[in-house]
Amino acid sequence: MKNRRALFCAALAITLSFGTAQAQDAAQAQAAQNAGASAQPLSLSIQDAVDLALKNNVQIKQSQIQLDAAKRSKKNSWNSASPSITASGGLSKTNKNFAENYSAYVQGSVSVTLSTNLYTDIKNAALKYQAGQISYEAACRSVEMSVRNAFYNLLYQADNINLQKTNAETARQTYETNRRKYGQGAISQLDVLSSQVNYETQLPALQSAQISYDNDLAAFKQTLGIEQDAQIELVGSLDAFSDLQGISVEGIEARSLELLALEKNLEIARNSLLDKRFSAYGPTLNAGWNYKPTWTNTSDGMNDTGGLSLSVTLPLDGFLPWSKKADNISAAKDTIANYELQIADKKTSLAVSAQSGVKKIEQSISAIQTLKASVGLAEQSYRMTQEAYNRGSRNWTELLNARTSLEKARLNLKQQAYNLASSILNLENTLGVPFGTLAGGN
Repeated sequence: MKNRRALFCAALAITLSFGTAQAQDAAQAQAAQNAGASAQPLSLSIQDAVDLALKNNVQIKQSQIQLDAAKRSKKNSWNSASPSITASGGLSKTNKNFAENYSAYVQGSVSVTLSTNLYTDIKNAALKYQAGQISYEAACRSVEMSVRNAFYNLLYQADNINLQKTNAETARQTYETNRRKYGQGAISQLDVLSSQVNYETQLPALQSAQISYDNDLAAFKQTLGIEQDAQIELVGSLDAFSDLQGISVEGIEARSLELLALEKNLEIARNSLLDKRFSAYGPTLNAGWNYKPTWTNTSDGMNDTGGLSLSVTLPLDGFLPWSKKADNISAAKDTIANYELQIADKKTSLAVSAQSGVKKIEQSISAIQTLKASVGLAEQSYRMTQEAYNRGSRNWTELLNARTSLEKARLNLKQQAYNLASSILNLENTLGVPFGTLAGGN
């Protein structure tokens, strides 16, 4: 009876402990599931990444502050013609007959100065604001180009890491196979050592590829303006560039922001020349009105000593060729000539860069066609090796090597596709067209 009771108690304890363990495992699994749900990676397409960068990037925010300042200056550019208004008052007593003698006054004045430079000041503020808009657009394009290029680069590096992992796994399995063969007396110890060295040399390459990817990913997150501990998943592929048959720039009107900035600087320089001429030859009108009632102990009532004043000033030293104002005019003319040369040179440079970019893209497309053929041959070689392995005429190492060759051929194709994507981005930036125009939105 006692033995039965002891067995029953033991069985009950085991059941309870098993149930408790199951409950704990279920709780842990649920907690892990909840943690995984809260740590879901952020899926980003290339357009998602661009939108985040345009919203959060520090460089763009700084450029926006500068643009707002230029807009404020444009809005208030007329303020040099704003009247100057003052008000004052005073009381004075002489030491002689201090108690009786006094003089008191209240004064208000309004004055304004008008010069021909008012026109050039207003126009200069407007031109500076337009130049600020070009600078802001250039900042946005620079950030977008960096994001797109980094996105494509990360896609390529991810493929490279997968290849390095495949190579390392191939080398490891070869090493393990050779160890078994050596234990069976089928190969020499030198073959085992060689395969071990080959395996161990694959690991630093894999580690280096992973470190490079992590560093570039950290820089990518910084550009997007997101936290470094955020988990992101890139949604996209370089395959679209591998299938690209060609591009055409026919009918595209080049709109380089660099050229637009130079042309706007030329407008500012011409306005500056006009401003220097106004300063040298233009008249200045000064107008003022002063109201100053004064009371003294010797006068009856208030005495207004204020009045109206008008004056016109006409500078004459601008007519002297050695004067500073004449030198300023000559310097302004030199600046205009310099910008005209820069614009002519930039137009030539952009034309040459566009032609070179088109040729580079055509070369990449041609190389991709060749690499596609190489991938086809590698796939055929792998299939034949696999069939031979199934028949027993090829060993496992040969099959793995054929697989590695196939993966390497595919990676070379991905690298060329990335080079093509980068070249297209550069050409689009040179032409000043929206990114994705030449590659069908990619």
